[in-house]
Amino acid sequence: MEGAAGSGSTGELPDSSGSFGPLVVASPILRAAHVELPEESPDPVLLPSITLLEPTASRGRDPDRLPLPSGQLLAGQYRLIRPLGYGGMGEVYLALDTKVDDREVAIKILHPQQAAVSAGALAQERRALVDLSHDDIIRVFNYGHHSDVGDFLVLQYVDGLTLEEVRARVQVNPAEFGGGRFHEFVLAYGVRILAALGHLHADRPRKVYGDLKPDNVMHDGTTTKIIDVGSVRSAGLPGHTTEAFRAPTVGPNGESTGQDDLFSLGETLRRLSGLGHSPDDLAELGRLDMISRPDAPTVTGTLGAPGPHSMTAPAPHGLGLVSLARVLHRATRGARAERFATAQEMEEQLRGVFRELRSLRTGVETFEPSPLFFQSPYALDAALGSAPPLTRWAAPDAPAPYAPPSPAEVAQRLPVPRPDPFDHHHAELSRLADAAPEALLQHTGDWRDSPEVHLLRCRLRLRSAGGGAEAAERELRSAEALIGAEHAPYDWRLDWHRGLLALGRDQADAARQHFDQVFAAIPGEYAPKLALGYCAERLGRWQEALTFYEAVRLRNPSLGSAAFGAARARLALGGERVWDDAVRALDAVPQHSRHRTAARTAAVRVGVEHVRTAERPDEVAERLREVLARLARLFHAHGLTDEQARVRMTAEVWEAVRGALAREAVGAAGLAALAATADARLGLPPDEPGLRRELSRLYLTLAHQAARSATAKDGAVAETLLDRAYEVRPPSFRHHRDSPWLGKRVTTWLRAIAHTPAQGNGSGTARE
Repeated sequence: MEGAAGSGSTGELPDSSGSFGPLVVASPILRAAHVELPEESPDPVLLPSITLLEPTASRGRDPDRLPLPSGQLLAGQYRLIRPLGYGGMGEVYLALDTKVDDREVAIKILHPQQAAVSAGALAQERRALVDLSHDDIIRVFNYGHHSDVGDFLVLQYVDGLTLEEVRARVQVNPAEFGGGRFHEFVLAYGVRILAALGHLHADRPRKVYGDLKPDNVMHDGTTTKIIDVGSVRSAGLPGHTTEAFRAPTVGPNGESTGQDDLFSLGETLRRLSGLGHSPDDLAELGRLDMISRPDAPTVTGTLGAPGPHSMTAPAPHGLGLVSLARVLHRATRGARAERFATAQEMEEQLRGVFRELRSLRTGVETFEPSPLFFQSPYALDAALGSAPPLTRWAAPDAPAPYAPPSPAEVAQRLPVPRPDPFDHHHAELSRLADAAPEALLQHTGDWRDSPEVHLLRCRLRLRSAGGGAEAAERELRSAEALIGAEHAPYDWRLDWHRGLLALGRDQADAARQHFDQVFAAIPGEYAPKLALGYCAERLGRWQEALTFYEAVRLRNPSLGSAAFGAARARLALGGERVWDDAVRALDAVPQHSRHRTAARTAAVRVGVEHVRTAERPDEVAERLREVLARLARLFHAHGLTDEQARVRMTAEVWEAVRGALAREAVGAAGLAALAATADARLGLPPDEPGLRRELSRLYLTLAHQAARSATAKDGAVAETLLDRAYEVRPPSFRHHRDSPWLGKRVTTWLRAIAHTPAQGNGSGTARE
């Protein structure tokens, strides 16, 4: 449709004040068009290709009554072809520029009565529009005067669908835009428009668009264009606005700031997606209890049904609806201080929500480094990703190792916010290594006070020996004082550190509330969702925990913390395929991740627990084959090279095999078959006596590990393991006088070692 006038939807023709008024037309009519969806891509600006199958028709007044006939040469250069639209302030024509290769242009003409407008101010405004150049903003080529009609503008001609027309098409046929995928395209529109708004807001003098709405943006081919540039003006000056998309902070005559443009964009995207009718509706859709119930996916799915909250396309999966509602709510808050401060800030969050929606829909990674957080090197696996500790053999009836990490550990190991680039110490803070907290506290002791320095010290106090919650809180109060009472209520960094403090004090419910405030402020970030998943886990909100963990895990499978959290939540929730689902989450941690070895270790240990609880013989045999295959890959492909850890993992698996034999879930023939198909490097014995001898040998090796420890507790474990070695070894009619199963000489030796200084702790975990 006509790019200059925006398919006859709104145009910009000067009124008596020198501004440009709207071009009024009827509601969108679905026109014949071909929509081709793009290939799946993590690119957040990729759009469908739209090809119109019929020319743009005239919109508005009867074409025969327009003031200029087709074919007339305007100003000796522009030959009018046909009318495109009509508005209260003038007409829009398709024309050919006879002096520039007969290129198609759009001519916007004033009513004759506007000829008396003050020419000086208007000419200055038009020159600024001609100088305006951005790929997502319609070009103003020229302006001029014709004796019969007065002033006119010459604009780039584009022929596409306005976003209002796109919305109408999707309502009729969501599948044409990929069904639920349409919400990702809504965010892509937002990212593209923000590039144009950022260009305006950064110009000198600063400009605002002032009248953003779906009718004023066109989808042309695979691009977007802001088509009504007449509302562009310097920030703070009066101008045209549209009530339904106008921020409450806009002045009585349209005086606007850049943040008011961001509000209008938020309302534009809200209308496209169909999420409610107001910021209050968005707040309702963004509540955490939308995901805290097992039936939450069904509840959110009903939002696509006809009604006051009817969505344009099917609702996003999982956490996607909440994140989408929250990012639009942040953009459309009443006070400017509560909204996004800049186009760049809003773009970062739209891109983050796009990545989340795409990953939840497709189940594949959509990774991009966070602009606000460093990625944590810790897996937060609570030792599930490590070989079992030696104390596990001192308590054979201990519960399965699925407990979450402690709140204090999580408070110390969650992702760290990147330092504010405007902080005095940004350069130094960006280069700091993750050293011992006491050393860093000493290193920064004489630094000039700044919010980021105090926030760093807050985290360091939480990590210091013996805990330092009170000292950490003092540092946080100092940071808040430096940020100032005017800005502190809107600074998500403070809520993030309040959440860490609450975790350090084992106050999961209070931490959840603080992290929820962070999620509301930066809905596109993964870190607050990881923290909220943990809080939900601690509070027994397993469905909520799984929803958060899955949103983070699918978006970036390299984040081991989310994979371990998802596995724990699935095991807690139960279900027919719970074991497979838990292991699948761990398997999704890619080989290049620093958490790959821990994840593969955890998958073996989860499989062992499944073997112990399975009842059907065929299921036990199948799971044992899988565990043995995973153990071989863990040793020879997935990075577990520590010999002590290998012994402990092997002992745990061999125990599971022996337990299956003891309860007759696997017979002698089954054991022989397992040994025949297992990796020969594992050395699984093919019969029960051989298995018992091998277990006895492993227990002696573990007893040696325990005896080398300096603690009395591990010394006691060594004795327990030695007893197990005696018990499990099969009877024999022949023995050597130094044979371990007779035990005296070896017992004396082990007890002597237990009282000698330790040569190493022999932890042998699966961590890197």
